[in-house]
Amino acid sequence: MLIAGGALLLLFYPIVRAQEESASPAAEEKSYPEVPKEYEVGEDTISPDGRFAILYPVRNEESGDRPSNLLVRLKPYAILEELEDEQGGYWKGMRGEPRAMWNGNSMVAIWHAHKWGNEDLAVYEIENDKVKRVQKIWPQVVKYFDRDFHARFLTKYPKESDSYTFVANDSSVQEIEFKDHKLLLNIFADNKPNLAGGPHWTAELHAVWNVDTGKFDKVDFRPGKITTRQWQ
Repeated sequence: MLIAGGALLLLFYPIVRAQEESASPAAEEKSYPEVPKEYEVGEDTISPDGRFAILYPVRNEESGDRPSNLLVRLKPYAILEELEDEQGGYWKGMRGEPRAMWNGNSMVAIWHAHKWGNEDLAVYEIENDKVKRVQKIWPQVVKYFDRDFHARFLTKYPKESDSYTFVANDSSVQEIEFKDHKLLLNIFADNKPNLAGGPHWTAELHAVWNVDTGKFDKVDFRPGKITTRQWQ
């Protein structure tokens, strides 16, 4: 019995050892000791090679301070870019939080996820662990919607609010998608996404942004029909 027990221990020990060794890399990947304590790592924003990510300030509703979100190198820790926003930083899950889509390990699209849809799209190119170039795509997108909204809608309904909202109009359509060095965009806007009554304007843009040239290769802007909703 002693011999059999000893044999079982010898068999069991390598299994436990192997499990501990296989678990340790995963535990290490989740540990970021160099990240400042007032920040946490956005796990779903980490680059494929695990080197870069977006940091979110730790939620602290008692303090009025909201440190900026950061694009960083995790190990060794270094700040690559401060993601500026007029409202300050956003914690995880907060309306307006920055999100990321990587194209390899040196190019990332970052935008802000708001209540109805996404805004403030920019592409960051990284070289030698530094941000080489920032392409602010969103102002180029907005100008198409602004022009149509003011010329076609506000001219006809000048008393309406001078604002509209970008919306995730169709769950089956991907709004932002990398294809090689191109960024495919499907953007939708609505002046009353809450289904309020009155004059109703919509428009959509389908475009291809060329990251190499920093310009649109193609823009297909589609104004929607202006209608009048009944008040509920």
